[in-house]
Amino acid sequence: MSESDHRRPNQSAALLIVMLLTLVAVVGHRFLPERRLTITNSPETGNFFLGQTDDAHSAEMKWIDRAHLHYACRVPQATVWQSCNFGYMLATRTPTQGVDLSRYKTLNLAVRYTGKSQYVRVSIRSFDPRFSKIEDGNSTKFNFVNIPAKDLAQPIALSMSEFTVAEWWVTSYNQPRAYSQLDFSNAVVLNIDLQGNIDLSGSQHEFQVEKIEFVGDWISAEYWYLGILCIWMILGTTYGTSQWLRMRREKEKYQKLSTIDALTSVLNRQGIDQFVVALGITGVSASVIVIDLDHFKRINDERGHHVGDRVLRTMGEILRSCTRNTDAVGRWGGEEFVLVCPGASLASAVELAEKLRHQIMMTDFIPEEPLPITASFGVATSSNNQGFEDAFRQADQALYLAKNRGRNCVVTANDEQVHRGTGTRKGALALISGRFKLHR
Repeated sequence: MSESDHRRPNQSAALLIVMLLTLVAVVGHRFLPERRLTITNSPETGNFFLGQTDDAHSAEMKWIDRAHLHYACRVPQATVWQSCNFGYMLATRTPTQGVDLSRYKTLNLAVRYTGKSQYVRVSIRSFDPRFSKIEDGNSTKFNFVNIPAKDLAQPIALSMSEFTVAEWWVTSYNQPRAYSQLDFSNAVVLNIDLQGNIDLSGSQHEFQVEKIEFVGDWISAEYWYLGILCIWMILGTTYGTSQWLRMRREKEKYQKLSTIDALTSVLNRQGIDQFVVALGITGVSASVIVIDLDHFKRINDERGHHVGDRVLRTMGEILRSCTRNTDAVGRWGGEEFVLVCPGASLASAVELAEKLRHQIMMTDFIPEEPLPITASFGVATSSNNQGFEDAFRQADQALYLAKNRGRNCVVTANDEQVHRGTGTRKGALALISGRFKLHR
């Protein structure tokens, strides 16, 4: 079974696990712990007050049991302001720095009320430096909700969306639409007072505040589901990228394997062709060395193909060790090898060929059964007006001449190259076997 076959079950299992976790996350939001802000009457946090003033029209208020937030008031005559006003200071440090209630979606309220008012009003003042003034208490935004008095017979849960901005506040301060929307981001005061259309003159009212609690999500459902979506997008992008990189690596791996000779670990003919194509794009000239092992068929016939394979492998090691990283070393087929040396002159290519010829001749290919091995070389160089194919054909022809001249030698391609590479006069053929031998 291939590696990809092993990977598929693992990927399927991982995908199933992620989908199950996503389902749990979607359903699990409702089970997350809630954010709570409870208004208490502890000595450390108790900031309650009764809205008592010296105004003769104001309601008369008094504590019955301050510890339990139990108080009473009497309205002397009909009035809409300061009617049994009970408040809690949310701003504890400075009058302008309150509490961010925008994170909460519900107000849990338990207030026992006895009296004739139709409604009990709950209001939240918000300070905004764009229009609020410390010296003008009414300039803070007035967010309120009227609760039917009969609904207070039991604890109630008010949605924060039930609040509205008082019209009198908007018109009194000539606020634009942008400022007339609900805003709990900097709540400084919470009030409970009376509101109604009946005459409350001389009436008695009694309140006991048992619970004031704001409840909300630590993470809103919108952000929770958006987070899940973002995680899926990240996972999908990561998975897609990893798959693309893996496929690219595998493609490069197989491309490399398709250009490597399995026996000698040097380039095969396709690899040499690709190297030459890339070289042609750059326009760099190159020298070509064609190498053929001498009497290789005899080695296979007398010693066996396994010995022949050892000789070819060793030949590949010699060629790789004696050439530059920029040179291409390839097995052209059978016992024939090719070197492509970018930027190398004919003289340097001849020198390299002679070095390789000597190294091959001195190498003990089969140590346990000594076997003399030699090779013949043909060398040519491409130029601006000569393509690589022509240089390769000339090198191959030079190799043919080397075979005819007795093998184990280096031959250049033509008279002009012989003259430039060896210094001999034109018309001579150079056989380089450790020294120059001139043949007319």
